[in-house]
Amino acid sequence: MTDRLDRLDAFRILREKIKEYGSQRNFAKAHGIREQDVSDVLCSRRPIPKSMLAIIGLRHVEYFERVEA
Repeated sequence: MTDRLDRLDAFRILREKIKEYGSQRNFAKAHGIREQDVSDVLCSRRPIPKSMLAIIGLRHVEYFERVEA
């Protein structure tokens, strides 16, 4: 069974992970990504990329549900 999380949950988890590193700069450096990319994601200028989702232990899944007409 998987936990379904929304976009806000993903941002919360990302911010918590960054906090563990002390700063966006340290987080980015530790994972070989640009600090600007981290900033762009946190300011909603771009979606969270797959590589960053993997760092925080998430993946983006799109799904459909049947509804009664």
